[in-house]
Amino acid sequence: MSRMTLNFEDYLLVMWEYQESFGKVSETDISKRLKIRPPTVNEYVHKLQQMGLVQIKTREVSFTNSGKRFTIPIVRAHRIAEVFAQKVLEVPWEEVHKAVMDLEHLFSGNYGENLYKHLGYPSTCPHGNPISVAEKDSSASVMISPEGTYKIKRIIFEDYSLLTKLANVSILPDTTVKIYKDGRTELEGPGGSIYLDDSETQMVHLKKTS
Repeated sequence: MSRMTLNFEDYLLVMWEYQESFGKVSETDISKRLKIRPPTVNEYVHKLQQMGLVQIKTREVSFTNSGKRFTIPIVRAHRIAEVFAQKVLEVPWEEVHKAVMDLEHLFSGNYGENLYKHLGYPSTCPHGNPISVAEKDSSASVMISPEGTYKIKRIIFEDYSLLTKLANVSILPDTTVKIYKDGRTELEGPGGSIYLDDSETQMVHLKKTS
């Protein structure tokens, strides 16, 4: 990440990504995602704890109820900014997550609502993740889905290398894909097939074809 400074919103957004995707987040996860040194993460996470937004157990971090309420508008603004980047700025699908890590801070409060309106009230970001962040999700990850034909619902953890891999074979939200599991997990889409590692199978979520 080529940013000069990070603030507490960046930490909270990354925490949300991990909690939503994998059910837990550690200081090591935050360090890797934001590409900053572990001691810096430890210091910042303890500041968030003092603010009452997170709690820490060993190296695992989780949201307090206040932290969740505080973070939901941040995630929402991020996803609206992603729609803006793709539709208006024509940023490639696989790059919009990285591209808006600064923009999202501008689209909070009334500015965010105005942008949301001008974009036509989209229901999801380009990766299929809901703008209404607290919305109940009925999708299932590739990891727990048996072999068969599905549609891509959402890329729940917006990892750049995974997004690039999916874009290269034209696997985007609402694309029909086939899953094969024979020692390795293979995803076949319109532009070819790719293999997913165990972590990536948790990031890609599916819905059954009608």
